[in-house]
Amino acid sequence: MERSVQKYPLFLCLSLNHRFHIRNYNSCRNFHSTMGFLDPADRTEMPSFDHEDLIADRIRKRTFSKFWRSVDPPPGIKFHENPIVLVGGMPNHGFFPVSSIDVHLASKPFAFDRGQTFEIPATADQTDVIDLENALQYADSDGFQELRNFTKQFVSRVVKPQLPNWSTIITLGGADGVGKCFDILVNPGDTVLFEEFTFNPILNTCRERGGVPVPIKLDDLATMDYAEELDNMLSHWSDRYPGLPLPKALYTIPNGHNPLGVSQPLSHKKHVYALAQKYNFFIIEDEPYGYLNFSPAEEEPNFSLSNDEFVKSLHPSYTTLDTTGRVVRVETFSKIFAPGTRLGYAIAHPQFLSYFKSSSDILTRAPSGLSQAVVYNTIVKLGGLEGWIHWITLVRNDYLRRKNVMVNALRNSEAGKKGYLQAIDPNCGMFVACKVNIPEEKKSKTTELMEKFDLLCRIEGIVVVLGVNMAVDKTFSAERGNFLRIAICAPLHVDVLTEAANRLSKAAIDLFECNYIN
Repeated sequence: MERSVQKYPLFLCLSLNHRFHIRNYNSCRNFHSTMGFLDPADRTEMPSFDHEDLIADRIRKRTFSKFWRSVDPPPGIKFHENPIVLVGGMPNHGFFPVSSIDVHLASKPFAFDRGQTFEIPATADQTDVIDLENALQYADSDGFQELRNFTKQFVSRVVKPQLPNWSTIITLGGADGVGKCFDILVNPGDTVLFEEFTFNPILNTCRERGGVPVPIKLDDLATMDYAEELDNMLSHWSDRYPGLPLPKALYTIPNGHNPLGVSQPLSHKKHVYALAQKYNFFIIEDEPYGYLNFSPAEEEPNFSLSNDEFVKSLHPSYTTLDTTGRVVRVETFSKIFAPGTRLGYAIAHPQFLSYFKSSSDILTRAPSGLSQAVVYNTIVKLGGLEGWIHWITLVRNDYLRRKNVMVNALRNSEAGKKGYLQAIDPNCGMFVACKVNIPEEKKSKTTELMEKFDLLCRIEGIVVVLGVNMAVDKTFSAERGNFLRIAICAPLHVDVLTEAANRLSKAAIDLFECNYIN
């Protein structure tokens, strides 16, 4: 289908978010019938969505005000075939001050060179370009069709959801995607489960919707297998949490967990999904780090993975277990392209995504068209689907080098050899967690000792995140907060990570050998 609108009557299509955008008539007329998330041929095969009881009341009761509607002609009356439609407040692209954008691609991470170069033109007829006429215009809140089509191809190739008909929607990044999941699911007073250590800024979004976060205890920081504990929690819920309803949802970072960096084994995911079915809660799978996938530090790293080998090495998604649509997977371009694009996507049952779209219509409207143009056109220039997967493996390779440098430097440091520090070798991601092995008899003073250690680190010239500060409930997790989160993504040179490990070692020796811990 050609993108040019000049071959068709000027038609301003009213999308579900009640904003106008220029599309040709043939693409617009089927938009409502497909909800924007399914090809018409697939509609009869769509699995039913049996989780309406989990959708928040305000979502199901939402109404939209609109100032324009299409009108069918009365019997015997024929409207003009080429009307002049002056309805929407969309400026003609001739008003836009930018006529084209040149993009210079790096040949690999940290190359800082000018590899391929391409232009984002003002207008384009081909279907493999998002041009500035569209990128700088008002658009649908579910994202440009070109980028959504690509995300579907990528998910089919890499993630492989089990649901017969799933779809994708473009978001303003991972946090936006997760926030809209809370908007869709959470009524005031609803309970939401979290791993006891998590990316806790997301708690603000949950609480803003009236949700009540409840942490799941992790007995072993080096694993993410908490299924037995969750099973026990749920089977004794009314005794443990009198007055709280059973959970509405579980928010999880299953692969390359933030802050711990570890990944849940498949057996754990199967157990948790079975609990979601038994106790009827939704699973929000936040997946920003899973493609930065690592081999153990003691193994010889393979930096020459083929695309097939890379895909096979990835940890499976909860969507590979989901058959009824109770899982939404939230992805982002932040970690494998750039966070400033504020761009991501969500994968879920089409009915869930229709609620997602209504949240976008009200809360944020469309993702940045310019970001979508830069990201999509870059992917095309890199070689499309397989070229993008190859780029991700290059990014993964650099993170693997950094991870191995940091883990080995911590293990070989004086504090590491003395057992004061214990690096947790991560499975994926941008962080290395490191335990501070506080003696058992001092565990009751963990928070106080970690704060002293933080002060010693700053004296030595190293700033990291205390694990306890990423707890859902600091009191609940105090004795298990004896670890650090070390970001390996920021330094320009990996040598900085070795120096960072040395400084952490000095701070730990001061803590353990200079009477601070007694």
